[in-house]
Amino acid sequence: MANRHKARQSALETLYAWHSAGQDGAAIPGLLAGRLVEEDRGDQDKDYLREMVLGVVEQVDKIDEMISGAVRGRSLKSIAHVEHNVLRLAIWEMMNRMEIPYRVIINEALELTKAYADEPGRSFVNGVLDGLSKNLRKQESGSKKR
Repeated sequence: MANRHKARQSALETLYAWHSAGQDGAAIPGLLAGRLVEEDRGDQDKDYLREMVLGVVEQVDKIDEMISGAVRGRSLKSIAHVEHNVLRLAIWEMMNRMEIPYRVIINEALELTKAYADEPGRSFVNGVLDGLSKNLRKQESGSKKR
């Protein structure tokens, strides 16, 4: 079975490089190609990797608008690139992959943040995603509370 966690790692690295390069859409094919041949990730879900990266790039303005709303008083430029792109991936999944429980999406985002950033970044990502999940997954998050 293809590994989605490894695909998320590759997606984060691809989006980080894209973000650092000024979000040049023309760079995406080359960046994706580099991640698809990563030797230690041969079992990653390559289709999901492509879907995530292309989905985030396509919806980046809408996603960044949600992030801006969730981090009131903070500029997007003040958010570290790693955390920003972890948030983008998780929000894209919450919006587009309804079959994946939002708690799984948040947990995966926290695992990525743990691997690529520091503890304050992890707390920040958790807070933003927890808040956004209440709107993005109203029915799912509301049904869990009793």
